[in-house]
Amino acid sequence: MFEFRKRFFLHQVTACLAVTGLVSPFAQAADPGAPTSSDDGIRAAQLDTITVSAQKREEDLATVPLSVSAVTGDELARRGAIDTSALATLAPNVNVSSETQRDSVFITIRGVSGTDIRNEADPTTAFHIDGAYVTRLSGAGAYFYDLDRVEVLRGPQGTLYGRNSTSGAVNLVSRRPSGQFEGYLTGTVGSDALVRTTGAVNVPIHDDRLALRVAFLTEDRDGFRDNGPQVGGDGDDADSVSVRAQLGFSPNDALDLLLAVESYDRKGVGGVQGFLPFPGNPNPQVAITDRERFPLDSQGVRDISDDALRYQADYDFGPARLTYLFSWRDSERELFEDLDGTAVSDSTLAEDFRSIAKTHELRLASPDGQRFEWMIGGFYLDETIDSLFNIQIPTVIPAFSRLDFDFLDRNQSNESYAFFGQGTWAIADRLNLTAGLRWTKDEKRKPDSAQIIRRRDAAGPPPLTVISQNQSAEWDKATWRVALDYALDDDHLLYASAGTGYKSGGFNRGTSQAIYDPETVLAFEVGSKSSLFDRRLRLNLSAFYYDYEDLQLAQIETGPGGVIENITRNAASSEIWGLEAEGDAIPYPGALLNFALGYLHAEFERFPNVLDDLTGQIEDLSGNRLVNAPEFTATLGFEPYTFVFSNGATLVPRVQLHYQSAAHLRVQNKPEDRRDDFTRTDLRLRYSAANESWFAEAYVENLEDRSVLSSVSTGTLRIGPPAPSFKGTFMAPRVWGLVLGARF
Repeated sequence: MFEFRKRFFLHQVTACLAVTGLVSPFAQAADPGAPTSSDDGIRAAQLDTITVSAQKREEDLATVPLSVSAVTGDELARRGAIDTSALATLAPNVNVSSETQRDSVFITIRGVSGTDIRNEADPTTAFHIDGAYVTRLSGAGAYFYDLDRVEVLRGPQGTLYGRNSTSGAVNLVSRRPSGQFEGYLTGTVGSDALVRTTGAVNVPIHDDRLALRVAFLTEDRDGFRDNGPQVGGDGDDADSVSVRAQLGFSPNDALDLLLAVESYDRKGVGGVQGFLPFPGNPNPQVAITDRERFPLDSQGVRDISDDALRYQADYDFGPARLTYLFSWRDSERELFEDLDGTAVSDSTLAEDFRSIAKTHELRLASPDGQRFEWMIGGFYLDETIDSLFNIQIPTVIPAFSRLDFDFLDRNQSNESYAFFGQGTWAIADRLNLTAGLRWTKDEKRKPDSAQIIRRRDAAGPPPLTVISQNQSAEWDKATWRVALDYALDDDHLLYASAGTGYKSGGFNRGTSQAIYDPETVLAFEVGSKSSLFDRRLRLNLSAFYYDYEDLQLAQIETGPGGVIENITRNAASSEIWGLEAEGDAIPYPGALLNFALGYLHAEFERFPNVLDDLTGQIEDLSGNRLVNAPEFTATLGFEPYTFVFSNGATLVPRVQLHYQSAAHLRVQNKPEDRRDDFTRTDLRLRYSAANESWFAEAYVENLEDRSVLSSVSTGTLRIGPPAPSFKGTFMAPRVWGLVLGARF
């Protein structure tokens, strides 16, 4: 009955518009795929083929025996995906959170995430831009512009994307220079005084051999958080500029060269955190009651820059193709923030950070379409970090009013070497065997680091404590992957795989300076990829099981004498398994459906002797759920109809629903760190002129207007009698906007 009413309503609306001559009742938009004519004369669409580079060669997504979610740049625009937070809606069992002014992004895939916020900590999800590895994810949200596609690889990538990718890998693929003069410009205005612009121009310089493409993004917006009369600006604001220039040169048919320069700058107040209620809170009067209005007494300041250079050379020898990829990235960050999340305790945090990272990757690969396709290569990372991390906390000690903690790193270095190889052998007509191996060696050094504790008082004495740190460590690991895939026919692929992942260890600060071990994972997966109903339904299914050892988890702890330390520990073992379904569908002509569904079981098998900084108790967390790992996630995007006007223009409404079940944001799994289940509804209405020469769009995001808890952390309000602090950051509330864009 519902289907009948839906079709009846749509046909009535179409008929009314047809009477006025505005729209043809039988016309259908060509998007999202190439149309074909049916017997009754009504043109029906098919889903496009999606090309991915998940195995570092261009392949049809439907033929890759991996759990890969790929979304094209045009589809990203249709969904309103403008930053890394959108990854949570693009793929199943993916969650994204961020950390205050640093803009650091934490990507959780299938329950595996990096919770360590220290400067030297490595992410568990390998993040790439055009295949180049990004070491620090501060400001990664600014890279979502002028993209050809986004690829999210779920599961450990132990061979081709092996750098610390125990949870998976993300690759943003930008639009490359081409031999056609073209460009576009879009402008957005919206709530909270939002002004956003994006654009690009592609200029052919010499035939199809030399071309330049320049793209940009700017965003300015007031903050989402009213932090009271004691500070001058609202928190969670935006003030950023990003520019990317690419020069492509093909001197002959065998050689392709690409040079890319990228720059990002973000200022403003930055992210803020509020003081959350918790049992036993000795200061309940300062706990927030409104997630969009909490007073602070220190004005936040953020100044982040990220400059990058990438160079890629591809040479086709005929029997093999050689690829060299170089990247250089200079990430700098200066910030100041209210650390305690209140207006009654003047705890502050300041940071001056710089990372310079260089990567080299060399690959030699066989031509596509061979009975045996192979690839071998090497990877090298060299990163240097210099930083000063300062925390000041008030005390109730009569001799002085504040304690000053400096965490100093000079010339900290991270080096990583890897050699890898992978081959796919067609052992039968429709049966393929893939096997890969990677050997990785990581070397980390802290040659000149220190933790300095001072009394902050006009007549105060010299430093109370200086804890010097001069350490080095190295680890190496061989990781592998084996997969079988069988094509039932051209539209159905079955696969099964087993593989391992590895993430290097690191250093703890403080008196112990303990070195924590690498984490490793053994993963099994079975899945299918299908194209059904004459390419009107793309359906990908997967089931997986992980055996995790020494999973790295970090939390803030306050030691004797009020010494604050960020401690990373190895959980003895964890078990993860789950189910996933994702795809696209054209349920009837003129409609489009996207979906991503995930179920996840993620628990610590053994995790004893963990300190809860809120209570001071040592606990056994065996059986607790992993951090930021909801049991159910679901995203459903629906464009119910494409109205085509007589002049060729189109009108497309879109509704997107996202759901996450409850999740815990600390390993303790206490009620206070539980994020309740939530839904988010986004609405969009897009009018496109004929040939998409220009468009206008109106949108509302987070229709429910819920400020959902994103992350939590612990600390102390003051030094002296116990005064624990429990703080949280939040996702964006309801926002709306109007977009106008043009192509040329």
